[in-house]
Amino acid sequence: MPKKKKKSWKERQRERQIRQQRTQEAYRVQREKEAERKPRQWPNGKILGALCLIAIIFVSYGAWQYTRPSISEEPPPINPTNPLQTPYEFTLRDINGTQLSLSRFSGRVIVIHVMGVGCHGQVYPINDNQLTQLETVCSSFCGKEPVTFITVAVATCADSDLAQIRTTYDITWLFGNDYDDGKMDIAQKYATQGDGTIVLIDKTFHISDSYSTITASTLSSKINQLLGV
Repeated sequence: MPKKKKKSWKERQRERQIRQQRTQEAYRVQREKEAERKPRQWPNGKILGALCLIAIIFVSYGAWQYTRPSISEEPPPINPTNPLQTPYEFTLRDINGTQLSLSRFSGRVIVIHVMGVGCHGQVYPINDNQLTQLETVCSSFCGKEPVTFITVAVATCADSDLAQIRTTYDITWLFGNDYDDGKMDIAQKYATQGDGTIVLIDKTFHISDSYSTITASTLSSKINQLLGV
């Protein structure tokens, strides 16, 4: 039997290095496989930071929802006030841009109608009725008798489209927005019956009557009485 050749020192060193490399490579592959099977975990600091950020977002959104002003498409509320004994003097700019004062019409019968107008021109049914009655009565008196009709709108939205309301209801009388100056002083004084109130002022410039709703025939009869017809 031939005698086995003894390996040199360099060969033994080389084999040792190869074994070490194989061991290290096997260990690295095992670590990678374990990492793939194990779900990735965030460091505790990052998890806490993410939770804090989510909490801040929810709190901020809740605060914004609570504090933001609510926007209503409906006509603004017009609440009844104490009855007037004498007319409240006011100035109003009609939608044509003309400024007028109430006292200018002293000596005439004055019919004042107060109505709320919502965004995009919505009106409540009460004012749909009142405008229809006023159009009928105005056709009998406007330009023929010393009678002045004034519809005071309360339109708090920029897009209330009063011009379209004037066309829809054939409003040929004075028509302006009480809220042009950012106040509702005319409505607060004259809306004694709530939204849709109609107030009659006689020729001596005194309050005669106020109505929450009225028919064209009744209103015509009241005007004729004030005219002395």
